[in-house]
Amino acid sequence: MYVCVCNALKEKDVRRAAEEGGATRPSEVFRFHGCAPQCGKCACHMRAELAQAKTCGNCDCDDAAAVTANYNPIAAE
Repeated sequence: MYVCVCNALKEKDVRRAAEEGGATRPSEVFRFHGCAPQCGKCACHMRAELAQAKTCGNCDCDDAAAVTANYNPIAAE
């Protein structure tokens, strides 16, 4: 699923930036992929994906809903 439509970044791209590039913030995801934020509508979803990658990065589960069920989004940067 697309997270950032402006830059065509998908969930897997956000996870890759977290795992391979150590990204913990949306700005680091954009930097890893060599692009820049445009409209900013993706920030909350991107933060949720980064939090999931941080809490679930070393397990084999594919149940994103279960991992993020109790996740409270952080306010925009």
